[in-house]
Formats: sequence, structure tokens, C-alpha cells
Amino acid sequence: MQGAFRLTLVSILMTAAATPVRAQDTRALGDDPAVHYYDFWEGTWHQVVDGKVDTTRTVFYVRRDVHPAAFVERWRLVIDSATTLHATALRAWDKTKRRWMYTWISDNGLYQVWEGRLVGTHWYMYREFDVQGDRYLSRQAWIPNGPNRLVRTSERSDDRGRTWQTRFREEYERWTTSLE
Repeated sequence: MQGAFRLTLVSILMTAAATPVRAQDTRALGDDPAVHYYDFWEGTWHQVVDGKVDTTRTVFYVRRDVHPAAFVERWRLVIDSATTLHATALRAWDKTKRRWMYTWISDNGLYQVWEGRLVGTHWYMYREFDVQGDRYLSRQAWIPNGPNRLVRTSERSDDRGRTWQTRFREEYERWTTSLE
């Protein structure tokens, strides 16, 4: 009986070794309409304060990258007169999960991966946090608000997403559509 088991095991292992393994899905991006959600995204965006563009405050630069639904973002966030953060973000459509994903890397040592979820007609980025025992769910969205405007909103939930409290709401205006 052991001989038959060994023969079967060897046969299975040889078949597995002969079968090509693909680590990546090499098919094209696809035509899911959600791929186009951020088609407006590329350009230079300045924060709007009291109805006017403020070039001294937060600004971010967005360019398309390796495919039409992949973007690289460079951020300068002015927190207050003494604190300015710089960051790089990647925003891209993940065709295998059929959702937008977001990765944030900042000069103060943060590396965050956010998962996209469709809420109504807008994509929100979600991430769980545990800050010294304070556990909460966070979500952010960049919602188009006219041809060259958007609203960035950040919300927090202490009950796993049943209710949300606004952390901040900011407006941005696109000054240029290219980064040349």
C-alpha cells in the first residue's frame, strides 16, 4: 500500500512541477466603468480657503503612471505655521479585486495602505487604526465638485462603520491639468 501511495504522490508532484505557475495576471486592464472614476484626477490641485485658492497651503500634484487607472501623487500638506508634511501616494485600480486602492508614504515615517469601497456613486478609501489603544475605522474620499473642483472629506467611525463623524472637509481647485 505504501508503494502505491508513493507512486501517486510522485505522480502528483511531477504534474505540479510541469504545470506553469503564473504569479501575475497578465491580461489587459479591462473595461469596468469604475476604472474611469478618477479620469478627472491628473493635474495640480491647490486648497481653497474661504472661497479663494491659497497657494501657500496644501497642494498636490497628480500624474498618470503605468496604466490609465494608476496615479502617482506628490503632496505638500501645511498642517500649521510650524509643520509641513511631504508625501507620495499611489492610487490605482486593482482589476483582480475590482476596487481602487491607495498607498500613502510620508516624510514623517508613515506607510499606509487604504482599501477602496464604493459608497453610493463615490469611491472612499478605508483603513483601520489603532493609535495607543484608540481603535477606529477611517475613510477618506476625493469627490468631484465641478469641472476643476473637488471636496476631500475624512471621517471616523468608532462602531465599525455604522455611524461616521466628519474629521475634516476641504475644497481643492485644479490649476493645471498637466505637470509640464
